Amino acid sequence: MRKIILWGTGGRTEYYLNNGCFGNCEILFFADSDLSKTEYKGMKILHPDEIAERLLSADYLVICSKAYIEILKQCFNLRIPWEKIVLTDNNAETLCKEAFERLKDVDGKLYENLSFGKYVITKRNEYDKVDEAIRVGTGMFCGSEYLDEYFRFRTFEFVAKEIRRKNIEGAVAELGVFRGVFSALINDIFPDRQIYLFDTFEGFNDEEARREIENGYCDESFIEAHKISGEDAVMSALPYPKKGVICKGFFPSSIPEKVYEEKFAFVSLDVDFEESTYQGLKFFYPRLSEGGAIFIHDYHTASLEGVEIAVRRYEKDNRFDLKCVPIADRAGTLIVMK
Repeated sequence: MRKIILWGTGGRTEYYLNNGCFGNCEILFFADSDLSKTEYKGMKILHPDEIAERLLSADYLVICSKAYIEILKQCFNLRIPWEKIVLTDNNAETLCKEAFERLKDVDGKLYENLSFGKYVITKRNEYDKVDEAIRVGTGMFCGSEYLDEYFRFRTFEFVAKEIRRKNIEGAVAELGVFRGVFSALINDIFPDRQIYLFDTFEGFNDEEARREIENGYCDESFIEAHKISGEDAVMSALPYPKKGVICKGFFPSSIPEKVYEEKFAFVSLDVDFEESTYQGLKFFYPRLSEGGAIFIHDYHTASLEGVEIAVRRYEKDNRFDLKCVPIADRAGTLIVMK
């Protein structure tokens, strides 16, 4: 039986323990970076500077936190033996991969399940290795919600760098905010720009959802999965909330009067359906600054055909072809440039 210390007392640890993970191990202690925490599940919580000594009687330190990159940095600073560190994140980076492979010796079933994760198909861009400004995969942006979409979000970082370098004017916006994952990243990279957040914050519009289901582009389960949202949670996720402007309602009726006078340097369209995508292009493209970009999510998602139909329809109605670059991210995002 392996003796382990689990670093992390949040949702991930709770999920693992509730599902029987580490059942064949003896958990000696829990650990957490939050100094205000002292006890978890009736056991003492170690703080970072206590771990090295306690680890002398343990086989492994198992990191169960989406902030694992930051925790690894702490481990190195605390001189915690590398060979005792275990990750529960299947990241393709060499050091992370080594630590993940040790999970096999701790919980073989969990290792097998996570081995089919999404982060093993490629290493990060070579540029990332020397780019100290990278967000995706670090700090608040290292959770699965960002790594699941690594290519889209990392491509956005490169595009944003060009927008800043060329001083492209305009605000930024997202139509289809959901829980604010992309909005938080956009706000962090453009802290000096107004970010307009367009969403019902209550799920899809009923009439449009019914039409998409009838067209065979999605099903009821897809609609249900997108009902949990809320503008307060989105605003609290923004690194610079004073720059955030909530535009609640069904687009385009949700557009504030003052926004009609805005120019935009970057826009994310992530509304899944044909009509909303079309209306997003109709409003934002004419207001996009030269050199700006629109990211249209789900352009190549087979079950959401309405997105591509909306793009073709917009081109046909306006009698010109958009300047587009598709990227091979999870949902086949289309980048529209101007």
